[in-house]
Amino acid sequence: MRIRYWRRRYFGENTSLILASIAIGVFGALGAVALKMGVTELTRLLHDWLFGSRRALLVLVIPTAGILLSVLFTQWWLKGDLGRGLPSVLKAVREKKGVIEVHKMYSQVVTSILTMGAGGSAGLEAPIASTGAAWGSNMARWLKFDEPTRQLLLACGAAAGISAIFNAPIAGAIFALEAILLNIAIPLAVPVLIASASAAFVSSLIYTGPFVLITDSWNAAALPYYFGLALFAALVSVYTVRMYHGITERSSRFKNPWVKAMVGGVLLGTLILFFPPLLGEGYDSVEKLLHGDSSMLSSYAPLSMELGAWNLEALVLGLMLLKVVATSLTLGAGGNGGMFGPSLFIGGMCGFAFAHGINLLGFGQLNEVNFTVVGMAAVLSGSIHVPLTAIFLIAEITGGYALFVPLMLVSSISFLISRSVQPYSIYNKPEQVSTPKE
Repeated sequence: MRIRYWRRRYFGENTSLILASIAIGVFGALGAVALKMGVTELTRLLHDWLFGSRRALLVLVIPTAGILLSVLFTQWWLKGDLGRGLPSVLKAVREKKGVIEVHKMYSQVVTSILTMGAGGSAGLEAPIASTGAAWGSNMARWLKFDEPTRQLLLACGAAAGISAIFNAPIAGAIFALEAILLNIAIPLAVPVLIASASAAFVSSLIYTGPFVLITDSWNAAALPYYFGLALFAALVSVYTVRMYHGITERSSRFKNPWVKAMVGGVLLGTLILFFPPLLGEGYDSVEKLLHGDSSMLSSYAPLSMELGAWNLEALVLGLMLLKVVATSLTLGAGGNGGMFGPSLFIGGMCGFAFAHGINLLGFGQLNEVNFTVVGMAAVLSGSIHVPLTAIFLIAEITGGYALFVPLMLVSSISFLISRSVQPYSIYNKPEQVSTPKE
């Protein structure tokens, strides 16, 4: 009570809230930078060491070792209660009045570095969002804020994590509103998105607007193909959600955490051995597609691959389908990470495969980079059910602001179709409310 009294007397409620938000943002950024830099450097060294030499078979062992270390930390230090990523945050909001355990201020970072640094195939976004949310929740408790403010600061922490890991402040803020605070209102926003995008498309056919964009635009003649991509991405999103839940549920049948880690780790290593781009987050592979270096996807394969036109298409489709398997094995085995990043990987492969296939068949001459960018937003929207976050995140991190119309249309349609087929997303399957997993 004394803390609340002194806080209100010397700062006031609004000033206290602003100062707390700044502090949460700083700690969220420091956690995100430490996690990203640590995992990136370890992954780079591991990638070069394994696939730049004759040690490739060690990939069967090293990811397993990382998962085992994560399990050891969870079992010994946390007594088996890690509470991974966003499902645990949603549970705290729904069932615990916004109270998150203190250990999540650091345990998500530690276990993610152990898992991902050793080659685990998952994303860093959910762990860092969970870390930021834990900072927000506990800072609110220490400063004696009431429950609504605690939930608000929890969301601030999650936003800070996403903003820092992607350097995308608008997307971070929208993510917190969309996924944590206002999820129930999102279906109402989708028709607004579609109406707005349709109006922008029609007006663009009539006049150019008051300003001239300096970025490359999209070709309105490709609009039917963007609708095709939306349908394809929705199907891929449904496949991703169902495959993820199917593998993690089967993994949960292993009662011994060490056996589960060994089995899952060896299966993961086998996948990476034959498909090296599945190692780690996989963002480097998406960057190759965005820079027109798609043939480089086979650079670190243990067997030399001569990629013809259709061989490349088959490889990209294979990576698209297998990424969710690799991530599910990583998390199901006991490692820590999330599906946010893998959804971007899968979406990038989805968009490229769609455009590349159309071009090979001679049905059109599509801009493969544009479709790769839009595909990332479409699968993120369809699999995690965050269409607004997907639109603004992809626009911010790729500089694809000229693609707002196709981003809005494809993300909205993918969300509507996937949600009608698969009512729950990766993070909000009904039974996960009581037993969160990621």
